Amino acid sequence: MQPALCRFVHFLNNTNITPKKVRDPHAHAYLEALTCNEISKSPQVSYRAAVNGWNLAVDRVPKWPKTRLSLESRQKVIKLPQDAFPVDFIQDLEALMTGFATPDPLAEDGRTHALRPASIDQYRRQLLRFASEVVHSGVPIAHIQSLADLLQPDMVESGLRQMLLRNNNKSSAAISEVASRLCNFSKIIGQPDETQTNLHRLAQRLAVPAQKGMTPKNRDRLRVLQNDKTMQRLLNLPEHLFAHPPVGKANAYTKALAREDAVAIAILLVCPIRVKNLAGIHLERSLQRPGDGRVYLVVTEDNVKNGRPIEFELPKDLVRMIDRHLASRSPHMCPAGTSWLFPQRDGNKSISPNQLSARIYKRVRKETGFDVNAHLFRHLAVMNWLDANPGGYEVARRLLGHSDVSQTISLYSGLEIKSATRAFADLIETKKGPRI
Repeated sequence: MQPALCRFVHFLNNTNITPKKVRDPHAHAYLEALTCNEISKSPQVSYRAAVNGWNLAVDRVPKWPKTRLSLESRQKVIKLPQDAFPVDFIQDLEALMTGFATPDPLAEDGRTHALRPASIDQYRRQLLRFASEVVHSGVPIAHIQSLADLLQPDMVESGLRQMLLRNNNKSSAAISEVASRLCNFSKIIGQPDETQTNLHRLAQRLAVPAQKGMTPKNRDRLRVLQNDKTMQRLLNLPEHLFAHPPVGKANAYTKALAREDAVAIAILLVCPIRVKNLAGIHLERSLQRPGDGRVYLVVTEDNVKNGRPIEFELPKDLVRMIDRHLASRSPHMCPAGTSWLFPQRDGNKSISPNQLSARIYKRVRKETGFDVNAHLFRHLAVMNWLDANPGGYEVARRLLGHSDVSQTISLYSGLEIKSATRAFADLIETKKGPRI
């Protein structure tokens, strides 16, 4: 809090503002002073740090004034709030979601199984966002009285054109997915065949070829890590970072943050889970301790795409690292007794996956110079396994929690080429026989 607040408090003192009278206009005046007087290279960064520091002091310092300062979101919001839409449309939407959650197996065209809550939330968000795109395209929101209204071909075309406009008039995997999903929703709610046909035509025009294997960017990033010394730097990073957190201007919080990042990276190196599952690790539900010294990281069926639980036995060195971090993180990172391994500062819930992913990328980049995001650790795990075991796709499938080995082969075919070509070269050398 101190670095963020020091200059802001000095500014307030100079303008004779008492602590209890500080409000948003004073924070805005501080931003104006930072900008006009050129006392900061990044006025917005200093301003946002001051506001965040002030609000953190409201939570942490007992005698601090209890007035919180507002901070404008830097995100470009496209999705309109749910209560902005007509009530009948929202009721239609919720009825569809209820059908996904509680299918009728006896219905002639009903679903045979319930969708996962995460999938239902995704569908709800997609429909609300698409309805918002339709409104942004110029269609009055009052015209969307039902799902059937939204899924009329002219409405769908307006919304898709608005999405294309945001993407330089080019389709993308996300736009193609939305167009295809709208066709499915049209079929589920029983729209006329002509309507479904028209929506299908729109989806076909926006279809993009399916991604085969990894993207070139990910292959380039993995290629850097195929060097043994480079790989060792990444593998040893968690222990080094945990034992030697940043010095210099670092305070107790930044050191605890570095140790938390070290724990996250160490887990991803031995447990190639998705960042959503990493961010949501609960100290009791996710970390199972049988009582004999072993610790298992358990991802339940509700939190994986294929409904099959995954568990990893954690190495003892990693367990010690986790326990040391938990013993020293309060009160710098969160209140004592927080139940999440990667919590928000107030300790009430876990950190967002996007925030944790960004932290991991920045930390690895700063410490090693490598471009490694949270998801690349999954590719890295398979690369290491296939390099040691060419063709070992079944174990790779189990590591990643894929439903079918064909999915793993399609994505990672060719990663074992280094060890395979080396083995083939050794075979040829052997067949040559002794040199004369």
